[in-house]
Amino acid sequence: GIHGEDIQYLLNRCQVKPQLYRGDVAQALDVYSRRHGYQHAHKEEHTAVMLKEHGITFLASNVAGHILEKKAMAPNAYSLLQNLGGVLFRAHQDAQGGTSVASTGHKGEGQYYTVPRVLLSYLVRHKVCVLPHAYKAEHLADDAPESVGGLANFLSERRVAEIGWALRALLSEKDLPEEHGLGMEGEKEVAAVFHNLLVDDAHLFQVLKHDGEGNDEKEVAIPAERGGTVKSGDAVVIIANTGDTFKAYSGVDGQLRGTYTVSTEGGGASDFTIPA
Repeated sequence: GIHGEDIQYLLNRCQVKPQLYRGDVAQALDVYSRRHGYQHAHKEEHTAVMLKEHGITFLASNVAGHILEKKAMAPNAYSLLQNLGGVLFRAHQDAQGGTSVASTGHKGEGQYYTVPRVLLSYLVRHKVCVLPHAYKAEHLADDAPESVGGLANFLSERRVAEIGWALRALLSEKDLPEEHGLGMEGEKEVAAVFHNLLVDDAHLFQVLKHDGEGNDEKEVAIPAERGGTVKSGDAVVIIANTGDTFKAYSGVDGQLRGTYTVSTEGGGASDFTIPA
């Protein structure tokens, strides 16, 4: 992997400052996205800052190839990316007033964005330079800067979180559960991302107000497959609405560890930390 100490060593000794750092998609995810629950997030965030301070661009190569190699290991995550390709295509069309997007010639033309295009757009959104390994005409068109850049600019923070979560599952070969609840139609919901700093698991409950049974509040456990159990040092993504409230309890002693209310507007993402 990439280490900030190695980059600093190089920068202190080189006579010509490098302009690019070439790595794979897994390294790019480590460096540029904190929404994936890695315990070394602070170190990698430092690395991203270092590259930015020295004007070094991260170049991710053969993104599609790396992901296609993993799809059999995490079929639910890959299916989520495929589904998001359709959801994003329709939402993008609606945002453009129903006008058609630029033709690329792929077999799903007019129905969905391809998984490679979704992934490349995700990385470009994170200011990562991408180098597609395409040679067919339809693939070259699909990977064109105007195609990838247009989708990258359209992605909401909620969709960025969902794509990143699927990408994490593919790269780690730890598949998502079938009922993960991500990738649904509509752009009004929010991605609530919970990071667990506890040494034990945390359990999430949603607080329902005025439950219709005369109670002002009622706590409902979120199913584990929907992100209700957060492993130590890990994170989960839950799709919520603005104003939703959640509570986190320790899996060992049952003590309340935090209450969190989603204040982000629809289409956004909120990061919450469950403290140690």
